[in-house]
Amino acid sequence: MTADAVTELVSLRGPDALSYGDSQSTQDLASLEVGGGSATFVLDPSGDIVAGALVRRPEAELLTFEVPVGLGAPLRARLERFAIRSKVKFDGPVPIDLADAPALDSELARIRAGLPGPTELVHGLVVHGVAQVLRDRCVSFTKGCYPGQELVARMQARGATPPYVLVRLELDVPVRVGDAAGDPAREGRVTSIAPDPESGAYLALAVVHRRDAAAPEVEVQAFGGMQLARVS
Repeated sequence: MTADAVTELVSLRGPDALSYGDSQSTQDLASLEVGGGSATFVLDPSGDIVAGALVRRPEAELLTFEVPVGLGAPLRARLERFAIRSKVKFDGPVPIDLADAPALDSELARIRAGLPGPTELVHGLVVHGVAQVLRDRCVSFTKGCYPGQELVARMQARGATPPYVLVRLELDVPVRVGDAAGDPAREGRVTSIAPDPESGAYLALAVVHRRDAAAPEVEVQAFGGMQLARVS
């Protein structure tokens, strides 16, 4: 993988590429035109997010899933799991360099978008644990069945929030991935961080308890002492 790679690609090729990709995705991809694209999640059967992806259909029998670096292999393994009778072949993951115009061109861009990467997904995030704006882009609540849909539909019907959610934080000083965020008894953690040259601050993602996510600020137990982080 080259130093410029920030995302990677998993491809599905064959007569069933579109229909199979749609059957495994939270977004409705069935009517995706050649040349079109859409954001989606792919879940495991229990409802945990395996990856958030930008899906493109470059050719009639080709579907590509662009995901943050580190998620290509688990995404491919998950997609291959149920492709027993489908006429589809898999390729990747392969890195996408900056010269190839990825959907996200930096770690900062991923954090700004609130898109979970490997360090977020190890905490078992579900669809209703990400920001509403990302959920609106990635999920159709009217499409047919897909693995994990039962949990998504149940939480949507109840208006429920899972115990742990992904939030974006803004800090004046850097902290480290793994630092405790929120009430230490609730085991929240900083999961990603990058400097923001525009504001001079640091933007981070953290998986925190829903009680901590509801506050305008959370405490981060950093190496240099407690730091206040703004929930943005």
